[in-house]
Amino acid sequence: MSVRKLTASLITTLAMLGAMALGNAQEHVPPADPFAFDPDFQWFRPVTNMDLADMKPSKRANHGWFATYDRLALYTSRPELNNGQSAETKLDQGWGHRYELGYMLPDVDHGWAFTYTNLGGPNANDTVVRERLNRLNEDDLLDYGSKEGIVGPPFGAIVPAGDGNNLGYNQRLYFVNDSLNVADFNSYELNKTWRMEPYHYGGIMEPLIGFRWARFNDYNISQEYTSTKDGTIVIPDPVPPAQEALGEDYETFFSDEAITENELLAGQIGFRYTKFRDRFTYSADFRVFTGVNLQCARSYTQTDTTVYDGDGIGDEVNFELTQKSKTLYQRNEEFAIGFDIRGELAYQLTRSIKIRGGFQLIDLATGIWRGGPVSPFNSLEGGDQNQDVVMVGGTFGLELNR
Repeated sequence: MSVRKLTASLITTLAMLGAMALGNAQEHVPPADPFAFDPDFQWFRPVTNMDLADMKPSKRANHGWFATYDRLALYTSRPELNNGQSAETKLDQGWGHRYELGYMLPDVDHGWAFTYTNLGGPNANDTVVRERLNRLNEDDLLDYGSKEGIVGPPFGAIVPAGDGNNLGYNQRLYFVNDSLNVADFNSYELNKTWRMEPYHYGGIMEPLIGFRWARFNDYNISQEYTSTKDGTIVIPDPVPPAQEALGEDYETFFSDEAITENELLAGQIGFRYTKFRDRFTYSADFRVFTGVNLQCARSYTQTDTTVYDGDGIGDEVNFELTQKSKTLYQRNEEFAIGFDIRGELAYQLTRSIKIRGGFQLIDLATGIWRGGPVSPFNSLEGGDQNQDVVMVGGTFGLELNR
């Protein structure tokens, strides 16, 4: 037999063996179609107590895609400042949101989950309302002719707009603020989860390990209003040449501000425990995280001076001066530790939808900078670079699992 015929015979035999093996494999393990997708979006299909009683805990747990949304009402602790009068045990409320999107493989009981949490606030300030030196711009009020007197609020244009009355007040006012507790919080989590076999009484434990990127921004502001009318500005005699242009009727609004940014990069571990009873689902989450906190604070001052042609109602604004200092930056790094505890009770409304309520406690136990640096210009006291922040409160939301 020639080499050519032997080679052709060998190739034919291998092709037949391959086809037989492929046929056997397809008979026992059909090939998966990556585009086959049966969403079954019957989220509102009714469910009965009997349906739930007949389902094992492993079948009631989330499988495939699942999503949750919760509205947060969390109270945040105040910063520790260097003035010796900090009230860090006081809590101020802020509102936020928590979103979670995950996928749990149905056959092997492990998957991934992404969680985003944000808290807008608190926004607690000590505010004093001060009338400005001319206290009213009469040109910013309308006289409709047919009606007696002057009425408002106006819709006409005042140029420049800063010379007009405060919208909604029909007066010229300054709101002088001293911050008590102003902050916002954002957190991004990506976790790998595993689902263990249910315990004897139906509880399910899900360990997790993942990564958290959190940002906590703190805002600190101190403001002051002075004018020649209330005696807080005293014009010397003789008047210095640099002050002659201001005349005898003017006011200043001073603002000293610091913004402190905390960027936390941390690894985390934890678990979620779930237990089903009739239509109710009890769940508890615990996560502890640790990593580095990259801190950056910037501070500046700004002074707005308004010069008038008198100190009574309706006196005109001659001109305004705005002076802003150079922005100062300061950076630091700290080792940070924190934990996140959640507890929830959910009620099964339909086959795929639950409503739930609970609580959440986030404790950034170490490594947080609040209050910014000590101001070299005026009144900011600054804060410790290694503080803690506690955020605790209630949650209410929905859970969806198709």
